Parts: sequence; structure tokens; C-alpha cells
Amino acid sequence: MINHDKCRFRNFPFVWPVRTAICGAPYANIKRLEKPLHMNEEWIQHNKHNRIRGTRMRFLKLISVEEAEKILLSLGKLLPAEYVPLEDACGRILAEPITSPEDIPGFDRSIKDGYAVRSQDTLGAGENKPKLLNMTGRIAMGENTAGPIGEKEAKYIPTGGVMPKGADAVIMQEHTELAGDVLLIKTAASPGLDVLKYNEDFSKGEKVFPAGHKITAQTAGVLAAFGCDPVLVRKRPAVGIISTGNELVLPADTPKFGQIRDTNTTLIRSYMTEHGATPVFYGIIRDDAEALTPIAAKAAAECDLVILSGGSSKDEKDVTSRVIETLGKVHVHGVSVAPGKPTIIGSINDVPILGLPGHPASTYMITTLFAGPLLAKMTGAVEKPRKISAPLAMSFPSEKGREDLVRVRVTENGEAAPVLGKSGLLHTLVQSDGYIRVPAGRDGCEKGDIVEVLLW
Repeated sequence: MINHDKCRFRNFPFVWPVRTAICGAPYANIKRLEKPLHMNEEWIQHNKHNRIRGTRMRFLKLISVEEAEKILLSLGKLLPAEYVPLEDACGRILAEPITSPEDIPGFDRSIKDGYAVRSQDTLGAGENKPKLLNMTGRIAMGENTAGPIGEKEAKYIPTGGVMPKGADAVIMQEHTELAGDVLLIKTAASPGLDVLKYNEDFSKGEKVFPAGHKITAQTAGVLAAFGCDPVLVRKRPAVGIISTGNELVLPADTPKFGQIRDTNTTLIRSYMTEHGATPVFYGIIRDDAEALTPIAAKAAAECDLVILSGGSSKDEKDVTSRVIETLGKVHVHGVSVAPGKPTIIGSINDVPILGLPGHPASTYMITTLFAGPLLAKMTGAVEKPRKISAPLAMSFPSEKGREDLVRVRVTENGEAAPVLGKSGLLHTLVQSDGYIRVPAGRDGCEKGDIVEVLLW
């Protein structure tokens, strides 16, 4: 007889083949059932508690990571654009390409404090044999009234000052000596020395940033030079976050015996903030369909994406897939990936729903793997993954038939050292610099293999 209480596959509604060993039992002791297991009265009685609203418990049907990502991205819609003040635009995604509206700079200007000169007048100058030029005035910032420079003449010019007509170089003060109205030049200058030429930075009509570019501090500086204020960007995705679990308490609370602090919400919320989304927390909900259903419905009505943490496994207490199916549709329940096998992808009224495993490492890995590309799709962001190639520091096995996401640390000598640990261990995230993706067709990696490390 099969011991259903000990076998982790006890609820599967099919007949086990005679030549199969289950849970360590000799296959010779396993009898073929006369009818499918789900037809047995014993199974029906045993699984009464698995019914929610008359629906039998659904089990994982695994699909590849590529298939799951394709389904999830098909649910994401490009969000509308909005104008925001330039001072608030850092981290946002450009909704339109940016071209230079004018030539920058619009005039030749000095990039050093010194003296504007004609370079040919300095040829042969040195410490022991300086060239003598006549000082004819000073150039004021923001003005162009100093007049031209003639042969063997010089004018003082500050950083950013307009180069006078006739001058083509700037000699720093350190290389000069002033004696009354005579300037001693102690070094030769080449044409263009310390001068920013007209339109040397940007030319009018030049394409500078594409739509989908993420605005950084450097980008914002260029936009300021272009006068792009306000700037047209994509709306920030509002991401609803729901934590499920009878054992969870808020991070500020002191857990009782058997309870744990909710780390997943903070992980997901922080990830969303880092990637330009607006997280909306809907609280910690007990593993109860009636409690979760109205909260999930509210989040789907108010947000562009909903993430449910915990409750995505095939355990009889987990109800996430039931709630999604009640309110909308479950598209995926189970992905051939580790960690994160019980991932759920669904939709409620065209709003994508992502159900994550409860273990923190799994949560973060699946958020990175799936939520990142989805946010990019919704904002039109042009993804530029941070990655490096490195040799593996050690060999490790992998289960063929599933994709493994292996956290790694980049060592001082440039090797990728696997940070191995269970999916519930937080230290594997902080001790790693990124992860590698081991394809489903491989049964492991060897020391010295060149791998692609996707950096956090």
C-alpha cells in the first residue's frame, strides 16, 4: 500500500505506474490501482479539506521561464505619459526622444581662468625665454563687449567667458607673469587649448536620448541645458503589494513564538522604488480566501500591477491561486525554475497579478526575473542589464529540466563564487553580487566555466 500521509505526491489524481518507486518504497510493493486515484473514495474523503467553494485543489503545471515571461509581458500595457518638473524627473523614463534644440555652446568660451591669446604669438615660449604680449583689457562674465584681439595682444578671461574675436587659445595664469601692462607667456599654446568651441557639445537637431531612456543625474543636467522643463515621462507604475501568511507580523513588531517578521514586503517595496515604480502596501492578510479576495480586488482596481507575496505554493493552506481565479484568471501556476517554482501569473480585469513564493530569496529572485522586465514593458524603458563575464570558482550540480538561478559573489580575483543556501536564507542575497542563469538543459557547471553574471 502507498502511505499517502508520508508521500509528498499523495494528492496527484493519477495512477502510479507499477515500475515506480515512491518515497523510498520498493516498487515491487506498489500495486496498480483498478481505477484512477481521483476516483477512489479514500482520496475523495482525504481531500475534502482541499476544497474551496467547491473547487478541487489545482496543482502546479510547470512551464519554462521563457514561456512564463512571454505570458506575463503580454499582460503588461504601456502606461500613459505625463509632464513633470525637471527637478522631480530623476529616475523617470522618457516618453519621447530628446534632440538638442540649439547649438551648445552657442559661442566659443574659455574653460579655464587665464588669458585669451592668439596661439601663433606664443610659439617658442618657455620658462627661460618668455614671449611678451600687451594686456588690452579684461573680459567680463556673460558679456561680449571686450573687442577683438590683435597681434601680440592678450586679455584676461574667466572660466566660461566669451572668447574674443581673433583669440584661439587660453593660457592659464600659472604659466604667466604680469608686469604692468606686459604679460610674460612662459609656455606655448596650441590652437584650441582650454577653449570649448561653438557647438562642440551638442549640435542643433542632434539626437541625444531615445524614448525609454532612464533619467539620471547626468541626463537631468543635459535636459537643463536644453531647457526641457517640464519633461515628458511615462507614468510611474503603481504596484500593489499584499503579503499573505498567518505567521507574519510587521517589521516593527516583536514576533511571538512561531511568528516571523514580514521581510518580503520590504524587499518588494524597495525593489519597486529602485526601479521607478510607486509601491502601495495593502497589509498582511491571513491565509484565508474570504479575507484576501476583497483586498486583491481593491488592489487590482487601484494599481497597474499587483504582487502577492506568499501563498503561491501547492500547499493546501495557500489560497492565492483560488482568489485570482475567482476574481480573474490564472495564466500560469508553476515555472521550471529554482528558486521560485510555485510562481503564479494571473490577471484581474486586465491588471497583471504576480504571485510570489514566501521565502525571501525566492521572492527577490522572481521579482528580479519577472517583475523587472514587466516594469520595463509598462514604462517603455530600454533595459540595459548590468552584467559581467567571469570564470566559475567552483563546480556545482544543477537539476536538468529546470532553470537554476544561482547567486554568486565576485571575488577579488574576478571569479564567480556560488553563494549556496536555501531559498529562505536572507544572507545569500547580501553576500552575493548577482546571479547566473543555468539553462534547463544542463545538469551542472564546472569550475573555470565562463559564465554571465547578472549584477543586482
